[in-house]
Amino acid sequence: MRLSSLHSDIKNFIWQQGIGSPFLGNVYAVLKPGTNGESYWSGKLSSGQGKPTIALANSELQSNQNDTVILTPESHSLSASLTISANCTNWIGAAHGKMNVRSRIGMSTAFTPMITVSGYGNYFKNIYTMHGTAEADAVGWLISGERNAFDTVHFGGPMNADQGAHASYEGVVIDGSECSFNNCIFGTDTIGRDEASPNVTLGAETLTIFEHCIFLANLTDGDPVFIKAENTKGYTWALFNDCHFMAFNANYATPMTKAIECTGSASCALNFAPNCTFQNVAALADATDDTFVWYPQTFSTTTDTSALISAQLAV
Repeated sequence: MRLSSLHSDIKNFIWQQGIGSPFLGNVYAVLKPGTNGESYWSGKLSSGQGKPTIALANSELQSNQNDTVILTPESHSLSASLTISANCTNWIGAAHGKMNVRSRIGMSTAFTPMITVSGYGNYFKNIYTMHGTAEADAVGWLISGERNAFDTVHFGGPMNADQGAHASYEGVVIDGSECSFNNCIFGTDTIGRDEASPNVTLGAETLTIFEHCIFLANLTDGDPVFIKAENTKGYTWALFNDCHFMAFNANYATPMTKAIECTGSASCALNFAPNCTFQNVAALADATDDTFVWYPQTFSTTTDTSALISAQLAV
């Protein structure tokens, strides 16, 4: 369904997301049978444009013509792994927010990964995914395609206690290079983790940008990490600007031992801007890996008033 043939409300919504153009391809809306969402959208969609499941909408997508999938603001469930193999498509949630966005994707049974993005140049916005039903749900998102962009996506997980306690857990695995994440959230603070499992894994030779993102972890011991870099070959780097890393447990009795784990010795640069913060973390990395971590030296103190600097000019 081309943009020129769409109902005006849908046109306006697409333009508001910054993706409307004369070159927009087909547009599909994922509905949920039996809800008010379906009743509302039914009068605004043409035949074949509304789809009852994410999988059916995904199967319609054609590469490189800017096809778009709109998720209504309700919970949509996957019964098997979803692979997004098309290139240069848009996935847009019809709800706004940052945490637990109401356009959300869950799981009805155990499988891994939850979502694979093997295509390149895709755009995701205003979506919340709820990863986990059992211990076997190891990987949330596997992003193997290059140059995919994520804006205001909450990669929620783990959602199951057995899953959070398992060493195979990985929230988001990034194996495709030149991907970017803006205003995203990785993880949750509700389910405990007690293995050396990462919120995000950076594959070897990947180049990744994170801006204005939040990383969350609930700790039952100090083993989990926020970032794992698999720098086993080539050159791997990631830039973090205005990103905040928060580790929680009762009374902060056990801090995260280290925020970053590197699994190889090849060239790697994890570069943190001075506006990044780490809460309840004992160290950014251990002595083996700290050569790969770059963080500007800043003045800091535990005394509230000691960081004040007089701006009075000399007369």
